[in-house]
Amino acid sequence: MRVEIWGARGSIAAPGELTARYGGNTACVSVRFDSGEVLILDAGTGIRRLGNVLARQQPVTAHLFLSHCHWDHIQGFPFFKPAYLASTRLRIYSHHMPRQQLRKTLTDQMVGAYFPLEFSGLSASIEFVKMDEGPVRVGPAEITAVETNHPGGGVGFRIAAEGRVFVYLTDNELADGNHERFIDFCRGADLLIHDAQYLPKELETHQGWGHSSYLEVLDLARAAGVREVVLFHHDPDRTDAEIDAIVHACHEEMRQRGDRFECFAASEGMVLTILTAGEPDRA
Repeated sequence: MRVEIWGARGSIAAPGELTARYGGNTACVSVRFDSGEVLILDAGTGIRRLGNVLARQQPVTAHLFLSHCHWDHIQGFPFFKPAYLASTRLRIYSHHMPRQQLRKTLTDQMVGAYFPLEFSGLSASIEFVKMDEGPVRVGPAEITAVETNHPGGGVGFRIAAEGRVFVYLTDNELADGNHERFIDFCRGADLLIHDAQYLPKELETHQGWGHSSYLEVLDLARAAGVREVVLFHHDPDRTDAEIDAIVHACHEEMRQRGDRFECFAASEGMVLTILTAGEPDRA
């Protein structure tokens, strides 16, 4: 299982010299398997560059799983080049809204007031899939959803394939929910990518905003027994140096607690290969 990060920023894209190392694009992660299937998690601005890569590998068959439809998770979709190619087959999955509403949401952001080409002008074969009936299978993978704590609703995804597990939980407020269901959802994961937008001291003024602190993410990883945790959805005002400081604070907390898992911050271009033995290898 090959996991690649194309965008790790939250809320709004934040390009610039102070964010160049971790990246300024909003949420997008791809998952590939040796059998050829491509899963895409969220369609923030990072999906543009992923689309450019995929478009060179025609024909494209891809499966897009949306955690929710806030702009920073869908605003890259109109720039996803494979959607304009007739040879592309794209399935778009959601758990928390009807198929027709998901289609309307993506269509509305491409009306003339916002974008020069309407959704109906896309040439790809696009199918909308509702996940409410339970897990779905894509190639060797079984994908399960869990509802997150986020204004307007949202979901996280657990991807299990050949004895390996990757969990993607972004835009999730751990301070405002039932930890047990998230612990169960993440149990034994080889790799966990989780929202860590806020510092602990920022939580009091951001209650109900739908995000977590790095200490809460460490608590979840510890309780669920994950092997490796990746901090995600970086605040748009957070510089590279400030994210470095967060990672340092995490390592100090982990040292004091005797944690055995690994922790680092997501950055654009990061590739993680979860080996058959279940040990993630970062590139």
